[in-house]
Amino acid sequence: MSASLAILERQLTVYKGLVEVSALINSITDSRELLPAILDVARRVMDVEAASLFLIGPDGNLELASASGGPGMPVSDTKITVPRGRGIAGWVLANSQPLLVPDAYADPRFFPEVDKKTGYRTRSILCVPLARKDQVIGVLQVLNPVRRAAFDGADLEAFTAYANLAATAIDKLRTIERQREQQRVAQEFAFAREIQASFLPQSLPQLAHVQFAALYRPALNVGGDFYDVVELGPDEIYFVVGDVSGKGMPAALLMAQALSILRLILKPAISPVAAMARWNAMLSGHTIRGMFITALLGRLTVSTGHVELCSAGHCHPFLTSPDGACTEVKIAGSPPLGLLPELPARAHSLTLAPHAWLVLYSDGLVECFNAADEPLDTAGARQLLTRKFGSAADVIDVLNRGELDHRQNAEPHDDLTILVLGVS
Repeated sequence: MSASLAILERQLTVYKGLVEVSALINSITDSRELLPAILDVARRVMDVEAASLFLIGPDGNLELASASGGPGMPVSDTKITVPRGRGIAGWVLANSQPLLVPDAYADPRFFPEVDKKTGYRTRSILCVPLARKDQVIGVLQVLNPVRRAAFDGADLEAFTAYANLAATAIDKLRTIERQREQQRVAQEFAFAREIQASFLPQSLPQLAHVQFAALYRPALNVGGDFYDVVELGPDEIYFVVGDVSGKGMPAALLMAQALSILRLILKPAISPVAAMARWNAMLSGHTIRGMFITALLGRLTVSTGHVELCSAGHCHPFLTSPDGACTEVKIAGSPPLGLLPELPARAHSLTLAPHAWLVLYSDGLVECFNAADEPLDTAGARQLLTRKFGSAADVIDVLNRGELDHRQNAEPHDDLTILVLGVS
């Protein structure tokens, strides 16, 4: 058989392998199956003793992802890292070029220490970059042709084409795995949102002469803000707005814990000050390090419109009057919940006139930032509230629109919770 005919037959075998790896791209969606399959096809179609596949790790160096070969070759779960520019594979990564090494020990770029450790003897190497969209994601190499002393240029050309298809298969698999992970995270957050929503009131009391309305909007999928309204009798309603430091899942878990504890504490005739002190005692020492809770707790006596308030480091509420004026109710507060074993809580009282509205909120309202990094601030919120309102729901609508108009296209800086109550 002439040399040219042998080369043609080898190339035909390799291109059959290309068809096979193309089928792998559409049939395998698990990296535990795909990477060994790529190497098995490479060994068979290139007729070599061994093959290995390295992928770029987080530090930019190569990490062995899969290996296939005879005795002395490293197995896939062996931890092998190749620095960029070191050895044949490192050179290919650094230069983004395929490399044919007819005689490994005659090439100064070859790193023989692996042979010394394993007892394997490397003669000839084909090593090509795995590139996708002009970005190198790894390196594929084969060692020692079985029936010849060394690889040649025809082998390199065919193997480079094979590596391009292998890179496509790996890139597609990574895209599939990213989509799976995104779907998994989305499902978990959706489940977390449902759980968190179950801790918040499913409905608010709507008595003949009392109105409540609320807005709750987490900055992320789940948040640390909370509110609650608890009827403990026909003339006694407790209400609260709180804010757990931080955002996301840790804040949501602490929010659920805090609300559950408060509901155990609230009993008929307990004062907001006593409830707040007991709440703090039960939370103290049980919060995650560095986390705390601000809260504004109140009790409404329905028959008189009398309100008792107690604050633990929370935002001062607003009070709108029937004539359209708005004032900030300054409450002598105490430190946030969960920081100190004892809470020096103080009470504040007021009486709601008909068609006056008490507005409790989290700092996501006043710390709403626009694209120029300007906050809505207390003055901006107060300006929104300086008008006459016909219902608690009207107050929520005005504040919601005002926050959105101020923020415009900027992402929310923090969770937002508003609770409004009033008597008519």
